[in-house]
Amino acid sequence: MTRVRTREQPASQYPHHQYPPSQPADAAIRAVAAIGLMAVGIIHALEIQGQLSGAAWLTAGFCGLAIAGPVCGMWLLVRPGRLPWLAAGAICLSAALGYVLTRSVTMPGDPGDVGNWLEPLGVTALIVEGIVVVLAVLVLIDEIATATVAEIAVEVEAIDDHRLVD
Repeated sequence: MTRVRTREQPASQYPHHQYPPSQPADAAIRAVAAIGLMAVGIIHALEIQGQLSGAAWLTAGFCGLAIAGPVCGMWLLVRPGRLPWLAAGAICLSAALGYVLTRSVTMPGDPGDVGNWLEPLGVTALIVEGIVVVLAVLVLIDEIATATVAEIAVEVEAIDDHRLVD
């Protein structure tokens, strides 16, 4: 049995392919996050010298952040999407949590940082990391909401199509 539409199907006001660009497609937001990630990398690269005499695991963490920050920033600029945003948020959140942890609890090989909350580069890094984490969360929420709205629109159109032919 062939189903035929009995009346004209109204076009959606915002078909999925015509939604306004989401935040991951917004070059300005990606650029701010990329600059922030590069700043995190530079800050941690500047601090490596001071960490060489300390715990090897901490030095390795600083080296990892000095590399991962700029690499993720470039990834975000070249291939925007959910995964680079997730990585950007994870990198900055882990760095901020590491700062809070080393200032709160004595860590093996790094007893001197407990209570040293106002270290200038550390505070700068925390601010930049916070901005990147907030941007990543907002962009990922927007991506999920946009995908959900698009899926709902498709389902509603399918239900309308089914009603029209019955």
